Amino acid sequence: MKTELRSFLLAPVVALALGGCATTNGGLANSAERLQRASFAFQRDANYDGNSRELSRDVRELTEEARDFQRTLSDRHADDRDVEAAFREVSQSYHATRDEVERSRGRDPDRGFAAVTEAYLDLERAVNGTARHDRLARDN
Repeated sequence: MKTELRSFLLAPVVALALGGCATTNGGLANSAERLQRASFAFQRDANYDGNSRELSRDVRELTEEARDFQRTLSDRHADDRDVEAAFREVSQSYHATRDEVERSRGRDPDRGFAAVTEAYLDLERAVNGTARHDRLARDN
């Protein structure tokens, strides 16, 4: 009887824990998708000035890295190291693009890039929150 009662009481706790993990991973995937959409929209809509070639290339690479990051998240065989490596690629592309936007000194790229920055920071928070959550789970 005690075993049945213990199983009955533990079931909601296990379900809540699994639901929390799914929510965290879902948030990460949503953040990655948001970055990809924002960078694609920026690539499509930006009025590039004299630095158009470099900026266009960097934005295209950022969009591709965001797409690759999403694929890594959905890959059932990807582990934490794969996700971290994919995020590093996204981060490098974001910072390169941000630097080109700053060098362009144009108002249009600055305005359009705000949505990309917002999406990137959201993704960065999601990645850091997931990493912190995973690290705490391993320590316990």
